[in-house]
Amino acid sequence: MNKKLSFIALAFLLGMSQSWAVDPRIEQGARFEAKGQYEKALGEYRAMLAENKKNTEAYMAAGKVRMKMKDYKGAVANFRLAYGYDPSLTEAYEGAAKAYEAMGQQAKADAERAKIKGAKTASAAPAATKAETAKAEPAKTQAKAAQPAQTAQATPAAKTAAPAKTETPKAAPTAQPALADNEDPFEKGKALVAEGRYAEAAPLWRAALAKRPGDAGAYFYAGLTRYEMGEYDKAEFNLKKGLPYKERGNEANYYLAKIYQKGKKTDLEKKSLAAYLKKAAPDAKFRKAAEDRLAEINAVANAAAEEKALKEAEAKALKEAKKTGNDKARSAETAVSSQKEDVSPTATNSIANANALYADGYNEAALQMYKALLENEITPDERYFAMLQMGNIYREMRDFHSAVTRYRDVVREFPDSDWATEAERALEDAVWLEKHASELPRNKR
Repeated sequence: MNKKLSFIALAFLLGMSQSWAVDPRIEQGARFEAKGQYEKALGEYRAMLAENKKNTEAYMAAGKVRMKMKDYKGAVANFRLAYGYDPSLTEAYEGAAKAYEAMGQQAKADAERAKIKGAKTASAAPAATKAETAKAEPAKTQAKAAQPAQTAQATPAAKTAAPAKTETPKAAPTAQPALADNEDPFEKGKALVAEGRYAEAAPLWRAALAKRPGDAGAYFYAGLTRYEMGEYDKAEFNLKKGLPYKERGNEANYYLAKIYQKGKKTDLEKKSLAAYLKKAAPDAKFRKAAEDRLAEINAVANAAAEEKALKEAEAKALKEAKKTGNDKARSAETAVSSQKEDVSPTATNSIANANALYADGYNEAALQMYKALLENEITPDERYFAMLQMGNIYREMRDFHSAVTRYRDVVREFPDSDWATEAERALEDAVWLEKHASELPRNKR
């Protein structure tokens, strides 16, 4: 680009570049929030999330607005999504804690604050940890080398524990623990599960079911054993049959939810969590974990629903804006027809003359000159600058749809040009203006 053209372009765009440094929707959301117009503020943040669902700045801003609305559950959902995408965002943990305190749930507030320490530790993990790990590796290798006989002996046992298509694996006779006279395989299996010896417990549930066919307790523990061994299909089968188990049957719902989570079966997971919480006591072992996971699922679902609704609203708004913009463009042509008479019809078409017209407020005349220049052979620098200026004029005329079109043309046709970045920022601003034209009237020069 020649120096003269660069200077002219910079002069016209310098004033606008300041407002593009920050997403205007954050600033406008803050204005709405200050006026108590919370729903409008949330609308700004939803627009940001429609473009980037991982925008932690938007989630944080939405969480703070929800707090002012006393929608504490909604605030928790937004804060949790914020630190879910950025675990080092300690402000989000604190925000969730305050929301829980507002709901009178101090235990959950304390749990949120407890996560802050872990977030700081994870984000500042010492380099020495890797060095220590590296030093430990040779020791592990030596330990493995020192026990070849033991490893070789363990291999056959592992092979014999391979599962069959029934609810328990087929095992060699030696795989089943020896039972003392009159010893109950059910009680023996429970003891082994409590010690974490799942492979040894697995064969006992077949014996327990042979002794007491259809026993819900045996099915529950068979399902729990299979879950801990990572055999989720068989675990699901047994846990479903273990639901009536009086002592721990409700926990089967929680384990089923965990299985569905691993399989990404969200509807079934949500159903199982709800079933567990319905029967679980306030101090039940898995109650908090189930509540947290269910809240996370609902938050994600709500965010998805909001995103879908926003996209539908945007599509409708764009359609209406296009029609409105065209009508306004025709009105603008009529309004500035007198301006065209004031400009010499014999003025030479040039970037400098078009810029002069634009600077004097003759927008329509400048627009026509830029159009005429595009139809002639001009340098690439002059071409994309003319297109950029047309976008600026359309924006001042409040024909935001045409402005968006011109900015996109610059970015698409001249991605490596000096002003491509400015065009992208102008495009973002014009899109925002197009969506909020009725709410935020801009003064003309």
